[in-house]
Amino acid sequence: MNEKEAQLIEASIDLFAQEGFWNTPTARIAKHAGVATGTLFNYFESKDVLIDAVYRQLKQEWKTYLLAGYPQDGTLKERVEHIWFRHIDWGLHFPLRYSLMMQLKLSDLVSHEMQQSQEAELAFAYEMIVQGIAAGELIDTDPAYLGQIFYAQLEAAVSYATDHNLSGMPLTRHITQGFEIFWQGVTP
Repeated sequence: MNEKEAQLIEASIDLFAQEGFWNTPTARIAKHAGVATGTLFNYFESKDVLIDAVYRQLKQEWKTYLLAGYPQDGTLKERVEHIWFRHIDWGLHFPLRYSLMMQLKLSDLVSHEMQQSQEAELAFAYEMIVQGIAAGELIDTDPAYLGQIFYAQLEAAVSYATDHNLSGMPLTRHITQGFEIFWQGVTP
């Protein structure tokens, strides 16, 4: 990605988070990025393509953060707990980016192809669930359902911590208790 493309994506993230997708014309994005209006279309053929690029950028940042220090050879619980803590930490340290990523994930603005490619990049998490079920370490249920439960509880944990301005020990207690509640609910 070159500098202008990166500037356009960053400007889009900033403006989409502040003003919404439909309230942000491409001309404003270009101006915010400090490039000529037509320059945007040299990199993104449409606003839809730009939205896909924004989603890909946010998911890549999130995934990089999530996997930093990932205990590849750790126990199932250690690996799941790592993802739990890192996801919540990213959501709290980058609230606008997190909120925008969640909005895009739940919207119909991101192309089906982009959604699928991002899901494919996280196939390791699905495989971890499948292996945990097969080994008897997780309850015997549909792995996709278990993944949705995990993700929903992560979103609830971020939302609660944000809404209640948790920090320090109360935040640590919240994250730890949330994980233990989740873990007790998914293990036999």
